[in-house]
Amino acid sequence: MSPASLLAAATLAAGYLPERASSVAESVDQVFAFIFWVSLFFLVLIVGLTLLFVIRYRVRPGRVAAEPSPSHSTRLELLWTAIPLALVLAMFGWSTAVWLRMARHDPGPAPHRVQVTARKWSWWFDHPGGRGSNELHLVAGRSTELVLGAVDVVHSLYVPEFRLKQDAVPGRYTRMVFTPTRPGTYPVLCAEYCGTNHSRMGAAAVVHPDQASFDAWASQGGGGDLPLPALGEKLFAEKGCSACHSVDGSEGLGPTMKGLWGRVERMASGPPAQVDENYLRESIVTPGARLVAGFDDLMPPMPLEEREIQALIAYIQSLKEKP
Repeated sequence: MSPASLLAAATLAAGYLPERASSVAESVDQVFAFIFWVSLFFLVLIVGLTLLFVIRYRVRPGRVAAEPSPSHSTRLELLWTAIPLALVLAMFGWSTAVWLRMARHDPGPAPHRVQVTARKWSWWFDHPGGRGSNELHLVAGRSTELVLGAVDVVHSLYVPEFRLKQDAVPGRYTRMVFTPTRPGTYPVLCAEYCGTNHSRMGAAAVVHPDQASFDAWASQGGGGDLPLPALGEKLFAEKGCSACHSVDGSEGLGPTMKGLWGRVERMASGPPAQVDENYLRESIVTPGARLVAGFDDLMPPMPLEEREIQALIAYIQSLKEKP
């Protein structure tokens, strides 16, 4: 085992890092471990010397004047300039080489390609075979390519166990190539502050042990056999609607869904509107067309199929307050 691998293993064993679950994790750990242990060494050295000098050369009876010392040493100054410079250049070169390998990595002819869509404040993953989910499903040992886009602002997909983080930027696509190595379920976080509910923008990455397990999950479909209200409730959670709209009457960034059906809403501009099928459809497809008074234009257009729109309307209708 190389010294870099030993340092990385020691850092992992010390509990400073989560478990490794991707092909790039070890190389990232090696860079981190080098920076960490070099920094720790100099921290101990500097603090130790500071304490030594404070104690050894303190003012005390019989010693009130400073001891004579050299006023200048060109050799010493060059030494303590050259050593940190060499270490910083080594950190820069090593980390850049690891990043370039990750950025230029070829996923191969048939990667597990997932389209990632980020929006305030949820993730959506469209997997091979057409199944979409608010969970990222991968296959252990299979090369993976994530293609990321954002609907509204910059988000950043981060999976600590994969040692990977990639921005999702509006107006263009970014990519992330790696191979998951350990089956399990890992947290997906947003590492770029994206607004009020940034801290709640989480999901899960499920790494299946083999292709058969993934195919079995993918074949379950997206819930097309569910009754409309049940499918609407499922979509309400998966599409991140709950980040802004409550279903219990509590305040949020958008109007609560409880008791919304049939209500007459006062608009920010224009005449009041009664909440019916046409109003809800317009609010889902073009949410900025008519704004309820007191709320800002924050909701992005929702790319939904017709049955999904009908399902959400049916679910909202089922939340009507009892008389």
